[in-house]
Amino acid sequence: MQRIISLIHKDFIVDWRQQNPISGILLYLASTIFATYMAFKGFVSVEVWNALFWIILLFTSINAISKSFIQEERRTHYYFYLCRPSEIILGKLIYSFLYLLCISVISLLIYVVLMGNPIINYPLFILNLVLGCIGLSSAFTMVSSIAFRTSNRSIMMAVLGFPVIIPVLILSISNSFKILDSYVFTQIQGNIITLFSVDVIIIALTFVLFPFTWKS
Repeated sequence: MQRIISLIHKDFIVDWRQQNPISGILLYLASTIFATYMAFKGFVSVEVWNALFWIILLFTSINAISKSFIQEERRTHYYFYLCRPSEIILGKLIYSFLYLLCISVISLLIYVVLMGNPIINYPLFILNLVLGCIGLSSAFTMVSSIAFRTSNRSIMMAVLGFPVIIPVLILSISNSFKILDSYVFTQIQGNIITLFSVDVIIIALTFVLFPFTWKS
């Protein structure tokens, strides 16, 4: 556990010192939401509000997490003697989730201010957002761990990432729309459990596949 905490702390220090990626992501997030606001003049239906929010969050998460393992290329052999693969991937998964969750909260705040606030059931909406962030961060972390070994990383991220995130996106967007449409937890309980199960499957696959890609 101490090594996992140290790895999470290391990722935080690296991102804090290299502030250009963080600044770029925040600028991308703010400019995208503002462009959406200018295009629609702030007046959109609930369906469009929900779709635009998840589209913005999807592309922001790609930019934020795709670098997860690329920045570790020079330290790969050093990690061989310090940590087990399971510790490395667990640290990456936790940090990617926390990173994406912070970005999601910032995105939601800006989005609500500019595009209106149709959210009625905040706890249920946040629960679905957290589960969606777990799925997206886990999927892109797993894909990043595979793609960073290849020469065409951006292409591999797109090719491998798209099939993995489809079930997460479908369930997250569907749940979010139903929550905005005044559904209560008992009405979407099955979908929430299904989304959680998909997250668990992605995380389990990540733990199974990562030792082979890490030591290849």
